[in-house]
Amino acid sequence: MRSYLSLIPISAKVRKRQNRMTILCIIISVLLVTTVFSTADMFIRTKSSELQEKHGNWHIRLENISQSMGQEISQRSDTAGVGWVEEFNSDADQPYYIGEKKAALYGTDNIYLSQLSNALEEGVLPQNDREIMLSSNAKTALDVSLGDRITLQTPAGDTEFIISGFGSDNKDDYRGQTYLVAVYMTRSEFGALMEENKTETDPVCYVQFQDASKASGAIKELKQQYHLSGESISENTAVMGLTGQSSSESVKNIYGLAIILFILVLMAGILMISGSMNSNVAQRIKFFGMLRCIGASRKQIIRYVRFEALNWCKTAVPVGLFAGIMISWGICIMLRYGIGGEFSSMPVFAVSPIGLLSGAAVGVVAVLLAAQSPARRAARVSPVAAVSGNVDSTSFAGHTVNLGLGKVEKVLGIHHAFTPKKNWILMTFSFSLSVILFFSFSVGLDFAQALLPSLRSWQPDITLTGYANEQILSPALEDSILSVPGVEHVFGSAYMEKVSAASSSQGIDYVNLISYSEYLLDSAQECLVQGDLSEIHGNSDQVMTVLNKDNPLKVGDIIEIAGQKLKITCAVSDGIYPSEYSVICSQETFARLTGKENYSLIGVQLQENASDESIKKIENLAGRDVIFEDMRERNKQDHATYAASVFIVYSFLAILAMITLFHIINSISMSVTARKKQYGAMRAVGMDRKQLTRMIAAEAFTYTASGLIVGCSTGIPLSWFLHTRLLTRYFGTPWTLPITLIGITVVFGIVSAAAAVYVPAKRICSMEITEAVNEW
Repeated sequence: MRSYLSLIPISAKVRKRQNRMTILCIIISVLLVTTVFSTADMFIRTKSSELQEKHGNWHIRLENISQSMGQEISQRSDTAGVGWVEEFNSDADQPYYIGEKKAALYGTDNIYLSQLSNALEEGVLPQNDREIMLSSNAKTALDVSLGDRITLQTPAGDTEFIISGFGSDNKDDYRGQTYLVAVYMTRSEFGALMEENKTETDPVCYVQFQDASKASGAIKELKQQYHLSGESISENTAVMGLTGQSSSESVKNIYGLAIILFILVLMAGILMISGSMNSNVAQRIKFFGMLRCIGASRKQIIRYVRFEALNWCKTAVPVGLFAGIMISWGICIMLRYGIGGEFSSMPVFAVSPIGLLSGAAVGVVAVLLAAQSPARRAARVSPVAAVSGNVDSTSFAGHTVNLGLGKVEKVLGIHHAFTPKKNWILMTFSFSLSVILFFSFSVGLDFAQALLPSLRSWQPDITLTGYANEQILSPALEDSILSVPGVEHVFGSAYMEKVSAASSSQGIDYVNLISYSEYLLDSAQECLVQGDLSEIHGNSDQVMTVLNKDNPLKVGDIIEIAGQKLKITCAVSDGIYPSEYSVICSQETFARLTGKENYSLIGVQLQENASDESIKKIENLAGRDVIFEDMRERNKQDHATYAASVFIVYSFLAILAMITLFHIINSISMSVTARKKQYGAMRAVGMDRKQLTRMIAAEAFTYTASGLIVGCSTGIPLSWFLHTRLLTRYFGTPWTLPITLIGITVVFGIVSAAAAVYVPAKRICSMEITEAVNEW
């Protein structure tokens, strides 16, 4: 034997069964990290492609700069491409038409369309002033194809073009709607059209650098070199954020959450492995004492324990990596084929280098950190105690255990849980960590749901809207649409911005007046946060508002509009229109106050079996000057996003709960194994099997009770803090004591403790008294 370290493989063979628990703990830690980071990597890859498709490949956007400045920037060594864009009528508020559809005009160059935005979907880019590229929705809206001639109608006259291609630089603006088409033409032709119509536009320069890191450094240089203001230069947050180069505070907050997640996962792994290793070392205190007797120093004992832990990694880390990859593949398959939507392009059988490296690194680091305490404990073993046989895995109290609290087995079980205190602290912290995360992530899911209005029961599948919220939709149109086959519900809403008003609250001289039809008022009940909605219906003097940080109006305020006083008697968490200065009333009250009965918006909810003919009929009923938008695909994607969020978050919580449960079971099992001689002695002096089981149960339930107390006492205030900062602040939703969550955590704790008792109690009760007493 060259060194004491040569005993490690021998000990591994001899104690193969005893080491299984520790190796399994390492496997679970590596598996968890590999799964989380591999899935996150696949998600980022998917979002990267999606965001580049949606927002383009450019890095920064420059406004208010000259053509010569752009030429200088294009000659920089770190620049990969510079493109220019001018746009007009993107809000469709000007009378520019192709046929019956309004047209948004874009003057741009091929660098922007091909390299910076990947705009082309079909055909070729415009090669001269007579060719144009139309957004893909024009094929349906105008019933045209490649090579067709179209006429652009402007106030100054008509111009004929040839369609060379289809595509757009922002596909979401044109997908699913037929009221507006995009027209991409050469910059020279765009300039000529604007001059004919006596309209001025400002060109915008888009710059792509060789990589995002160079773009981040170039922003400061360009600001100083050309004296640009903060409003004149902006970054493509989607592209910059994915590479970690964004200056956006919200993106930085996401990075912070990722770091916190990494730390939590690392802590969970360390706690589980440390608890297992502590019990493992506790069972071999005599062995380490004997090593000290034959000359091993404290440093050699510490080194032995650390290398033994690393030796376990040879088996555990590869198994954990393989299992993590398999689970991440399963998650990706579920997201791609089960949920679809924005996850329909997610890679399925791809291997993530980040996930593998993170899993392996966390496994090794967690093992090394977890080995510190057991190594020092093993090094403190006295050679004299080892020789005399007085070494025990537990510390002896300086006084007798107080038995006045109950039966001896229960008191001893509680005493075992608190001895040693370090193990009790580890167990309590591990259990409470899961409870805290459960409360925190539940608030996060509520916030995610609030951010997706399409999850509301009133979310329409189709909307008809007047340009600039003009009230041109008659109530009769609402009735006509309701008679179309396949229509489930129809509702209307009117919107008037900055209506003069007086208020009992200071500093308010106008409001944004909104009307809700009966169906909308009934549906608003689900997001009611204050007051009573019943008095809002009909021709009433009572109104409601949206409660959040952006709206100074509160419940109880008196608003005077057109000489009539209205009282805000209730508040909701969100609405159809922006929340600032919002006063929401019934359609009857709106008509009385304004003298106008038409709607600004009509929403249509369809049955599942609604046909394309029915949708076309609704579009025909809308007419030329109405924005018709099909939102079904967007709603579907929002539902898919929320479903994926719920699945991922609760999968993560389930894994942490599994770790906690396994940790408790493992710790109780190890504790029982380490005290076999004591239990044997208790059996010898008359303690029966039921008493032994109750003793082990008392130990397990002590861990659970302390974990629940610490977890709930920390998790509930944290839940309140997160809820008030996110939901109450932005949506007005008040915090209430999460009774259901508390009940779930208590049930989980009881089940965990019961499961932890069964196996070790069965094993110790089945042992013969002589076998337990003579255990070495």
